[in-house]
Amino acid sequence: MAALIVAALCSPGSLHAQQPSFGPLSSEEGSPVSRISYTPMMESADVVPVGAVTSDVWLGLSNMFEHDSASTHFVFVDMERLITAATVRWGVAEGFEVGGRLTLETRSGGFLDPFVTWYHELLGAGHANRDRFPEEAYRYVLTDGGQTTFIEVAPQSLALEDVRLFAKWRALASADARSVLSLRAVTRIPARENMVGSERTDVGLMALGRLGVGAWYLHGMLGASTVRAAQPIRPALRDKSIFFTLAVERSLGSRVAAIFQYQFMSPTLQGFDDRELDWPLSNIIFGVAGRWNDRWSWDVSFQEDMPADAPAVDFTLGARISHRWR
Repeated sequence: MAALIVAALCSPGSLHAQQPSFGPLSSEEGSPVSRISYTPMMESADVVPVGAVTSDVWLGLSNMFEHDSASTHFVFVDMERLITAATVRWGVAEGFEVGGRLTLETRSGGFLDPFVTWYHELLGAGHANRDRFPEEAYRYVLTDGGQTTFIEVAPQSLALEDVRLFAKWRALASADARSVLSLRAVTRIPARENMVGSERTDVGLMALGRLGVGAWYLHGMLGASTVRAAQPIRPALRDKSIFFTLAVERSLGSRVAAIFQYQFMSPTLQGFDDRELDWPLSNIIFGVAGRWNDRWSWDVSFQEDMPADAPAVDFTLGARISHRWR
């Protein structure tokens, strides 16, 4: 993957000057403390053509470890999480689509801890107390440092996390459709509980844009959403979340492109005075995206938290496949 990105940056621009866009990379924050409310997924500014139906499945496998305590909190997150997001879109009118998504979640001790240890040693990074605990164990708890538990969630296999309904409107487009601006509205309806109560419905609004210049594309997303959860957690939550993503895409030919992304999300929690809980979440993502024909598209990616002591997960391996039915 890295070799493809290097090749893209070094190849002559004229070879791929008018290739279509395949990006951005599908990416979404996997932090447990953020996923108690809406977490945005980066997507294309394009809208499904009138009468067309598309379906896609995105898999995001995340490994995470957070262990910290202070007078304000005790947090212990040690697990792997597989997010399976299945989305359907329908072009109901010119420049307007509606759709829905089912998010399925699997939480376990996982199997990637030995790889993470090797990877951190390769980078010369610390282990953040990982070496003090058994590999491939599971724990997910957040308390106020005393008797009050904010979150405690058990392992599970392929259970429904939430249902999302959305609409997207193409506001502007260039004559060649290489540059686009769209607006998107979404509501998240949770389908699970933690030990302190049910999660609550959230709504989000965002703008999605793409600018095409020669062999390059610039993608962007800017938006905000509510942050709501069970009433006992209310004092520990902010009222809203602000997020943005920027992506640079470079054509590698008629079927594939290399993409680099930066993703930012404001913190969900407040009042802990600890970077690992109430600091903004940011990630760098790189990968490749492409198309087999007019009906099939795909992308694969690697997502790494930056900086390491923020609430974002250690890393996420992502893969998406999409099919247009009409």
